[in-house]
Amino acid sequence: MTDGRADYQTIYFLVFLIIDTMKEEIQRAVDHMLETNGVRRTFWYMDEKVEKLLFGIRQGDDAIIVGDTIVNMEGPYPLKIGRKTGLIHTCSDIVVMGGKPIFALNAMQVDSIEEAKDISEDLKKQSIGLGVPIVGGNTQIESDLKPCISFTVFGKLVGKPIPDSGVKNGDRVFMLGEVVEGEIGERVHRAKVKFKAFMDMIKSGIEIHASKDASRGGWFGNIAEMLVKSKKGIRITSIPYPRVTRYMGTYLIGIPRREVNRVVEIAAKHRCPVVEVGIVTRELQISVGDEIFVDKEKMQELIRGFPFRKARI
Repeated sequence: MTDGRADYQTIYFLVFLIIDTMKEEIQRAVDHMLETNGVRRTFWYMDEKVEKLLFGIRQGDDAIIVGDTIVNMEGPYPLKIGRKTGLIHTCSDIVVMGGKPIFALNAMQVDSIEEAKDISEDLKKQSIGLGVPIVGGNTQIESDLKPCISFTVFGKLVGKPIPDSGVKNGDRVFMLGEVVEGEIGERVHRAKVKFKAFMDMIKSGIEIHASKDASRGGWFGNIAEMLVKSKKGIRITSIPYPRVTRYMGTYLIGIPRREVNRVVEIAAKHRCPVVEVGIVTRELQISVGDEIFVDKEKMQELIRGFPFRKARI
């Protein structure tokens, strides 16, 4: 038999090891939020030059919105990734803001026409699977450039746009959908299940205060950005995925407590995974249990340094 005290010591050691690892990943996720601030500030006044612009540089959301048109561009991706998931991910940012993807463009840099034809077959699978036709773009062969691919998707708003900056005190933050991984068919299936569940929530009139695609920066980094823009904190009540900085392709949605049952019911109807991640608080901090991972001082620093202006909608 083993000494019970030794077993507890092992458990405590593993818990502290996990917490230390999370702290390192969380720091990377927070740093990621600040990476492109300089670029955004460079283009800050461009928003004023576009008529009917609702979401642009100053909002820094998942897509831009002009009138009822919603547009998102992603990439450049390495060809290996883009040919499997690039169009899926670009469409995902359209849906998470309350839009329906209509059509797409792509631009690829390849080593040969034969390679372009091969990649196009995979893009066609994504396009047909999602019901989003690729209607144009550009293919080029430059010997001194690394092969890559980018996508642009145009869509139409279904109702009011949903920002990533609207969480309120007491909101429940949920993660919706499965991690988008596997072969093209599996990725398309998982994305479509999430799209349909989310669109059903919108059409059913569920009050969604904020939503964001858990992409670069991982689920923690994207929650942190939602909170910084909303000037709120959160008490995290579950760990939806152990790697806090991994790209997932799931949705983070902030809803009032009264909408929880309806959200779960719709997700269940579509067989779409959904899990509560945390509860939004007035206190400017991010905590996991009793452990504070991002304190008030750091949150205030992020708010001050983050170039952001709420959209007028």
